[in-house]
Amino acid sequence: RPLPTTRPTIYFSPAMAQPAAKKAKTEEEEAVKTTEEVEEKAEEKTEEPKEPEPPVEHEQDAKPVKGPKITEPVAFHTPDTTMNVMQGLYGNILMPLTDGGLQYFVAAARGSTGVKSGRYAFEVKLIEIMNPADDPQARQRMPQPRHSLRVGFSTASSSLFVGETEDSVCFDMEGAFIHNKTKSTCSHKFGVDTVVAVVLNLDATSPNANTISLFSNGVRASQPQPLPDSLKGKTLFPTVAFKNVTVHYNFGPTMIVDLPFSCHTLGSALAKDAVVNPAPAKDAKHEVVFPVCLPDEGTFDWLDMFLEK
Repeated sequence: RPLPTTRPTIYFSPAMAQPAAKKAKTEEEEAVKTTEEVEEKAEEKTEEPKEPEPPVEHEQDAKPVKGPKITEPVAFHTPDTTMNVMQGLYGNILMPLTDGGLQYFVAAARGSTGVKSGRYAFEVKLIEIMNPADDPQARQRMPQPRHSLRVGFSTASSSLFVGETEDSVCFDMEGAFIHNKTKSTCSHKFGVDTVVAVVLNLDATSPNANTISLFSNGVRASQPQPLPDSLKGKTLFPTVAFKNVTVHYNFGPTMIVDLPFSCHTLGSALAKDAVVNPAPAKDAKHEVVFPVCLPDEGTFDWLDMFLEK
C-alpha cells in the first residue's frame, strides 16, 4: 500500500519575510538620524559665546541745584598757559604755535575754576590735526607722537603738562589713563570731530565718588577711574595738553553732546563747590625768564629746582 502523503509544516517569521530593500532603507534612515543628532550636538558645542552685557551705569541724573552759582566765566588765563598756546578770539579755540621747530613742543592750559565737591563735566572737541613740515636736513629722528591730546584735571600748583606728575590725572587720545607718567589702557582712541567729555565726581553720596570718567560723543568710553590718593580732598582744575592739534573747549552752561545722564557743567557750578582764580589785572606786570645754559651742565635739573622755588 502506498504510504500516506504528509504536508510539511512551515513556520512563518516576520523577520525572515522582511524584504532586503526595506531593511536597507531602514538602516539608511537610522544612519541619517544618527548623523543629524551628531551635527546638532556639534552645533550646540560650537555656538559663539554671547557678548557680555554692558556694565550698569551708576551715574544718575543731576538734581536741580539750589544756591548761588559762580559769576565769573571759566577761562584759560595767560599765566596758566604755556607760551606756545594761542587762544582764539571767538569760539573757545586753542591751538599751538608750530613754526620754527615749535611743532615739537607740547602746549598746555589750565582752567580758572576748580572743583572741590559735587559732580561736574567739561568737553573738548578735536577739530583739526596739523602737519607742519619737518626739517629735511635733520639728522635725528623726529619726536613721537607727532600729535597728542590730553584732557583731565590738575591742582592749581601742579605742572601744566597734565598726567606727568602726581598732582594731575588725565585721558589721552590713544585711549590711556595717565597719572604720574604711568599709563593704563582704559578706552578706545578718538580723533577728529570727536567730542570727549570728562566727568569728575567728587559727590560723597554717589557710588562713583572720587572718580573720573571719559565719554566719547555721548557714550561712555571708560569705566570710572578712581582718583589717586594724592588728589583726594584737593581742588582740581580742568587741564588740557596738546601738540599739533586744534581743539574747541566747552565749559557750559550746556553740553555739546548729551550724556546718558544729565550732568552739570563747570560753567554752572555752585559757588560752594568751586574755587575761582580771578583774571589778572590788565595793567599787571609780568616777568619772563629766558635761561641760557651750556649742554650737559645740568640744565633740566636746575630748571626743576628753579620752578619748585
